[in-house]
Amino acid sequence: MKKIFSFLIAVLCSFIVLVSCTDDFDEMNTNPNAATEIDPSLLFPKLTREAINGGWGNYQMGENLHANLYSQWISNTATYFSSDRYEYNNAWVTSAYWTPYYTYVLKDLLDIKRMAGEAPKYEEMYHIARIMAAIGTARTTDLFGDIPYSEASRGTEKPVYDAQKDIYYDILKELREATDALSAGFTVDQVKYGNQDIMYGGDVDQWIKLGNSLRLRYSLRLAFIDEEKAQTEGEAALATGKLMESVADNAAIATSVDDNTGIGHPLYTLCYWNEFRMSSTLETVYKELSSVYDPRMECYWGVTQSTHDTETPEFKGLRNGLPSDQLALEGNKAVENSNIWGLLWAPEWNSGTATPQGFKAFPFYTMCYSEVCLLKAEAAIRGWSNAGNAKSNYEDGIRASFAEARNGVSSSLYNTDNDEGYIDGGSVAWQEEAGFEGKLEKIMTQKWLALFPNGNEAWAEFRRTGYPVLTPIAQSDDPKINSNNGEFIKKLRYVNKEKEENAENATSGTLNNGQGDGSNVRVWWDTGRYK
Repeated sequence: MKKIFSFLIAVLCSFIVLVSCTDDFDEMNTNPNAATEIDPSLLFPKLTREAINGGWGNYQMGENLHANLYSQWISNTATYFSSDRYEYNNAWVTSAYWTPYYTYVLKDLLDIKRMAGEAPKYEEMYHIARIMAAIGTARTTDLFGDIPYSEASRGTEKPVYDAQKDIYYDILKELREATDALSAGFTVDQVKYGNQDIMYGGDVDQWIKLGNSLRLRYSLRLAFIDEEKAQTEGEAALATGKLMESVADNAAIATSVDDNTGIGHPLYTLCYWNEFRMSSTLETVYKELSSVYDPRMECYWGVTQSTHDTETPEFKGLRNGLPSDQLALEGNKAVENSNIWGLLWAPEWNSGTATPQGFKAFPFYTMCYSEVCLLKAEAAIRGWSNAGNAKSNYEDGIRASFAEARNGVSSSLYNTDNDEGYIDGGSVAWQEEAGFEGKLEKIMTQKWLALFPNGNEAWAEFRRTGYPVLTPIAQSDDPKINSNNGEFIKKLRYVNKEKEENAENATSGTLNNGQGDGSNVRVWWDTGRYK
């Protein structure tokens, strides 16, 4: 009995020592410098970059191989790419558009919302994030139509697809609530994003201007399909009086050779790979719309390599959708068509000197003052309150676009002599007697020019309005799109992973107003103003 008691005492002592050692072990293996609370500023830079496709890989697979081609700013010159002919590439669409939105934009927004709910000092951060995420949400639904939204990125295995109408209503609500909250201020001291806000450096006033400007953008997106809602929301945004007021308010992230994976602006980087050139549609608009050449052409585009050293250097574009076997024909070669070597990107090229070398640091814009002026011009011809004068807004938008195209260009390399001549000449000149459609075409054509290189927005606006009048592609490799009949691609198909893992929702015939899915399916706000 004594031996048993002694044994029990020994076991008890060992247990006490073990527990004590375990406690010490846990304490010793706890990093005293580790963060005990995740700060929203750790999430916001990634959310921002992914919401606007600011990384070079996503930009190439997204904008440059889809939206920039569909907008007919550029044409494909690489025989190994076929998206200019509307062939679907699931890997590109998934990597560039679908996955980044759900993995980083929507999920990070929900995480920041949770943090703000737990700690009111993060409320300002949350409302700024709502504005940024709205851009990504609008882009994603514009590309695909109905998408997972209300149940997405919340751990739901098979989220439902929300109707685009409902998503747009929520986008407008998000922007309205965010700008109202930022304008009103907060009852507790707020933690600031500071330099982690790679768009505006934490300047709340700038975020309010951007938020209200976006409200006007997305209100007008509904103007042909839901006129009453569009006007109500648009007039409310205009009534705030706090929209972008100059090019100093432009929303952009900086690029340099030290960020963005060390390559500067992705469009400039891609130009070295001989995979795209100016579209012939863009060339025609630059050269024939007014009585003088568009001053922006020399800023964005370089004269062709084949004419660079001649007495008559020229700007030239290539038709969209050419079969691969025609890309080697005379007139279609990359060296015979204009590259992104204009004064803005490569000032040494058009001035007649060396071939551009290295990467170009230029802001990656997501919304500019020129667009806001042209949005107000459209609102004015629709009779919306507080929109101002349509003609003045229209002309101010063109002038702002000139300034944006020359941003960072030495004034010694260009002159402004033809600026007013362009505005007053040819089809550019404002005509009060033109009627609604005539005025809308002028506004939208100038917006198409001013939006460059924001291809997602330009493609959405073409599908919404049918302007500018684009050229049917030379050949469609998509059997659903008959380019010979003047038809254009209308949306991106849902990615294969969704069709495999969320088939009940992703393949439902009720999607997109009962049209289902497909490249020839119109999204909700597309009322068929083009083929």
